[in-house]
Amino acid sequence: MKLFPKKYYSIELQNDSSIAMTKLENHTLSDEQFISDWSNQAFIGRIDNSEFEIKLSKNLYGAFCILKGKLDKENGILEIRMSKIIKTLFFIIVLFVTTGLITAIIQNKSDLLFPLIVAIIVFRFIFIELSFIIVSKKILKKLIKIIGITKIKTTYST
Repeated sequence: MKLFPKKYYSIELQNDSSIAMTKLENHTLSDEQFISDWSNQAFIGRIDNSEFEIKLSKNLYGAFCILKGKLDKENGILEIRMSKIIKTLFFIIVLFVTTGLITAIIQNKSDLLFPLIVAIIVFRFIFIELSFIIVSKKILKKLIKIIGITKIKTTYST
């Protein structure tokens, strides 16, 4: 198991990929724009000819997962991964806890070691894993509804 979860999917579309990409463009704000009200569109991101990288437009949990995809005719490949912001925040929290562990070892306070180690494990396996599962399901449901995915299959998950 990796530190940060990723999921890969293979998909089949109802229509041609050009129609799906047009629908996706209509529901996506460019990440280069400065918009104060993001709730008008489902996604924020970058869309090229047959490739896209999007996230949900919700303020609270939208930046948690990034969906990257490539569509070709009536098939496609999707990758859902953690955003760099969440990875950076996790490493900062781990750095603080590691500093606490080193301080507890230097000061011979062994009663603090277990709670600090548990804090890292709980944060990783409960907060990050559970949030990834919830947000990745939400982003997939919206994408299925917008571009018309008929079949989705998990190809790889970490």
